Amino acid sequence: MPNFITKTIVKPALPFKSGRCDFLWEVSSDSSDYIFTRCDGEEFFIQIKGKEPKIIVKGEKISRPSQVIFLQNALEEYAKKAVCDIIASNIIPASNRLKERNPIIKEIDFFAQNFAFDKELFLEIGFGSGRHLLHQAKNNPDKLIIGIEIHKPSIEQVAKQCNISGLKNVALIDYDSRILMEFLRSNSISKIFIHFPVPWDKKPHRRVINPYFVNEALRVLKPDGTLELRTDSHMYYAYALDIFMQNPRADVRIFKNFDLEISSKYEDRWKRLEKNIYDITLTNTQSHPENSPLSKLSFDYLNNIDKIIRDFTPKLFRGEDFFVHFEEMHTDHKRAVIKAAFGAYERVEHLFIIIQEDKISYFPNDAYAVKANKKAHEIIKKWLNE
Repeated sequence: MPNFITKTIVKPALPFKSGRCDFLWEVSSDSSDYIFTRCDGEEFFIQIKGKEPKIIVKGEKISRPSQVIFLQNALEEYAKKAVCDIIASNIIPASNRLKERNPIIKEIDFFAQNFAFDKELFLEIGFGSGRHLLHQAKNNPDKLIIGIEIHKPSIEQVAKQCNISGLKNVALIDYDSRILMEFLRSNSISKIFIHFPVPWDKKPHRRVINPYFVNEALRVLKPDGTLELRTDSHMYYAYALDIFMQNPRADVRIFKNFDLEISSKYEDRWKRLEKNIYDITLTNTQSHPENSPLSKLSFDYLNNIDKIIRDFTPKLFRGEDFFVHFEEMHTDHKRAVIKAAFGAYERVEHLFIIIQEDKISYFPNDAYAVKANKKAHEIIKKWLNE
């Protein structure tokens, strides 16, 4: 992640504008400071942590923009205004970085508004280097290829390749696919690709494949639509097959060591090592009832911000199928920024709750009323008011 390290720092007074970036306000905790930053329409936190003689200034992880150029620009502008004794830096933007907001990179609002297209839809989860996704886009110009990936550099690199190739039938998003599935319309997707997911053998709760995900995948697939899992892990293959076969009307096909038209860099590596490659294809056999568009989760007016600031302590609430964890708070005595994790145990939202005199909001994006989030949100509202 872009950052610079300085022996000392004298912070400039806020708010101020430098270049194309606005630095608006700052909140602090015992561990670090957050500066609310807006650069070319992107909003995120710059984080300052550490003590003399080693202070690190970088982008905060949860709010970091998908296109790193905006963060690099903000750090560069902030370094110009602060009085620093910089000893290391990697913030100079590369010449080939995407300079403007790329329309191929989407926010969650794009999927939340009951989106629909005339084009047939393919979905790839965890596209990595993008070889397979780009192959599908080039060979299916009449289809929209949706790519989900949580590794931001991969998103930026694939968006750049789409620009170079002139591909307009791609939509990329940085989001947890296990949550995003609830945003998609029933009977809307023709194919779902999950190629070489991280096996998470020691943390199985982090796997993409789980019973709830499979039920949602079948819901969003058209009749005769397919979910294609490709993995080099025999343990993951056996685990996924067991979950697929739990479906009362499972249509499952299994292949071993079949070649596709395009292979990922991981697959090339496994083949050189003579590892087995397993394919499981799950076919949806029925139509599903249409789902309703998801609403944004909102807050009522709050009048006890002083009490929240004064009395905050980390807190964990556990429900049967959801949880809420208030992790830490940053404040400037006029507003509070609470770092929180919530939702279902196996598909967690990580967001900030920004509490100001006139409103409360989630950041860096809205939270939507997927099943577990809706329950968690009621706990959050109750806790804030009590």
